[in-house]
Amino acid sequence: MVTSPAAPMTRLVAADPRADNGQREISISADAIAIDRRVGGVKMRFCLPAPSFRGVALSVYEAARGFVYRIALVHADADLDVVLAESENEADISRDWLSWANFFRLPRLTRSASGGDAVVGRRFGEVEAGEVKPRRRGWPLKGRRSMISARRLCGAKGRVTAVHRGEREIVCYE
Repeated sequence: MVTSPAAPMTRLVAADPRADNGQREISISADAIAIDRRVGGVKMRFCLPAPSFRGVALSVYEAARGFVYRIALVHADADLDVVLAESENEADISRDWLSWANFFRLPRLTRSASGGDAVVGRRFGEVEAGEVKPRRRGWPLKGRRSMISARRLCGAKGRVTAVHRGEREIVCYE
């Protein structure tokens, strides 16, 4: 099952041992992943934003015919992992691995047989992840002061009126 992330919405059907019919339907877009399944007669839908996943992992399994390469979207909860592609061809799977990582803007991971993940790279095209900082739009005090008030200068220090302390003021309201 090799799919391309070029499509705006991709639908996959994956095995799910806890679901009633033994499978779940996965809808994938660049910003969210929706998982539909039925458990105990109750229809469930999980809609997860793409940044909630840890990365796109490549794992290698030994099969009877040789090695099988699998690309999966890895979540902190292993039940929410999504298998994106499987192939026996190493060249195809490496291109797919990079394209899925770029599509979701997530780091590439390698998964060992023990289940541990290691980050391979965080590069997306020519930009290193983490070094791109969002540009601050507007002025930092904009929410507190109007533009005209912000342009006004403070008064001169010598023009400040004196404050008299220790005096009593009598106010009479007639």
